[in-house]
Amino acid sequence: MARPCDALRRLRSGAGRRQGRPALPHRHGGGDMALEARGAEAVVTACEWHGRPAVAKHRNRRSYRHPDLEARLVAERLRAEARLLGRAAEAGLPVPVLYAVDPAAATLVMARLPGETLERALRASDGARWLPQLGELLARIHAAGIVHGDPTTSNFIAADGELGANAGLAVIDFGLGAATSDDEQRATDLRVLLESLEAHHPELAARELLLAAYGAWDGAAGVLERLAALEQRGRYNLVRG
Repeated sequence: MARPCDALRRLRSGAGRRQGRPALPHRHGGGDMALEARGAEAVVTACEWHGRPAVAKHRNRRSYRHPDLEARLVAERLRAEARLLGRAAEAGLPVPVLYAVDPAAATLVMARLPGETLERALRASDGARWLPQLGELLARIHAAGIVHGDPTTSNFIAADGELGANAGLAVIDFGLGAATSDDEQRATDLRVLLESLEAHHPELAARELLLAAYGAWDGAAGVLERLAALEQRGRYNLVRG
């Protein structure tokens, strides 16, 4: 398994690039990093950082933009994500430790968190037990002056009690996030999470548990008002067709 620093050197030098992206690591064998996830915004790979479990997140480049403009936009977005991770950590939120930022390679290296995605954990027979903690965690994120931007159940990690101090929920992937205390954006976060739960876990009837936990936050009232307005607007647009 290659160390991220080796991978970053390869990316920076352009070795293995195709259409502005690095050659993807092999899933099995080959002495390279194992592919974890590929999304529209980034490719995430498992690796090691000075002997510690880590992940390297490489942001995808858009081929339709001028290369210089795209490089600048990607670097700005990468630095913004790193700042949000730092802000979240300073607020005591359960987020990955940031090990390295390489704007030239469009890559972040972070600690690899133990556990499984919340999307998977919620499918267990006792999956609903995570919902109050999920509502509380989103409220803590918002109280820290952060909106996540994509708070689906795939962007939370659930670790059970046998992990001791690491037990509980953690949040990952602030790539679409922002530093703001705007209630409209907070309500959009909340709506995205509710829609994720309703789409993938309709059996849980999660709304009541989630909103009760979120509503315990002192700043929740304005957000919940905006959420109601957003949902009403959505229903109105649906009726109008």
